Amino acid sequence: MGFGLMALATSGCSTANTLHTGAEVTPASPRAGPTVGPDRLVLLGTKGGPVADPERYEPASLLVINNRPYIVDAGAGTVHRLAEAGVEPADVRTIFLTHHHLDHTAGLTALLSLNWINTGLRGSAIETVDVYGPPATRELVAGVLSVLAVSERIFRGGIPGLPRAADRYRGHDTSPGEIYADANVTVTALENSHYSHDTYGPGGRDASYAYRFDTAGGSIVFTGDTGPSENVVDLARGADILVSEVLNPERREGLPQAESAAGLSEHMMREHLTPLAVGQLAASAGVERLVLHHITGVLTPSARATTLAEIRKTFGGEVVFGSDLMVVGIN
Repeated sequence: MGFGLMALATSGCSTANTLHTGAEVTPASPRAGPTVGPDRLVLLGTKGGPVADPERYEPASLLVINNRPYIVDAGAGTVHRLAEAGVEPADVRTIFLTHHHLDHTAGLTALLSLNWINTGLRGSAIETVDVYGPPATRELVAGVLSVLAVSERIFRGGIPGLPRAADRYRGHDTSPGEIYADANVTVTALENSHYSHDTYGPGGRDASYAYRFDTAGGSIVFTGDTGPSENVVDLARGADILVSEVLNPERREGLPQAESAAGLSEHMMREHLTPLAVGQLAASAGVERLVLHHITGVLTPSARATTLAEIRKTFGGEVVFGSDLMVVGIN
């Protein structure tokens, strides 16, 4: 299928994006366009981990298929990047969460809250907003509604016509397999290897998912946060675009050294993908294009070079270093 990086006009944005195709390096604009337009993937936030960063926001992606927006993960800053991408929170109807670490969910409260108030103020008919994810997604959405409840009570006291938030938002605990389909896309989930421990909530054992989106124009797979995983290889097989997390090869040096942080260091190395592992995943799955996402730390020139060299040991296809608001075209 034909996928291309769309360099769209921008102003006032200093973040540089780089497309690597073998020895070629082509700059691309990070600024997305308005909602109406060609099918596309927009990387809203590409920062890995629950760390505030002035240049990159926490993980979130936007798929626009047939002019309908779909959100994958909602880290802090999602609503701001959506605005920059020309999408109003009130237009969002479908959200997918790969897992429930807070760097992938901290922006959900703002997203649903602005969706509620902006839809209500413009008098739109009640439309359900559905949030799909692994077990505990319903619990998470209920928690978001609890946070919104205080503001909702006060707003509705002054504007009685505002709808009840509880009538609008639904969380769905899903199981591996096909979890969603409409006229634009079919979504399949498989469990990855991000959780090496077992925890349990109201929905059962917590899980972390990778997602595949099959559209008329092609297929896009999101690894989510994961370590090496045969499930992810199977899910990504033959995909046009693989959006993969990657562990910065210089990140080990920046991890806390205190004894209490030993578990964090082990987590980073066991439950995430090194550049070599990313290349092996992309090669095994036979994908056409690899888009690096959820990048930890700052990719210095030396870290970029090391990352690309490690990936190139096994994967010869196109490699894109993702950055916030980068647009990858579909069709």
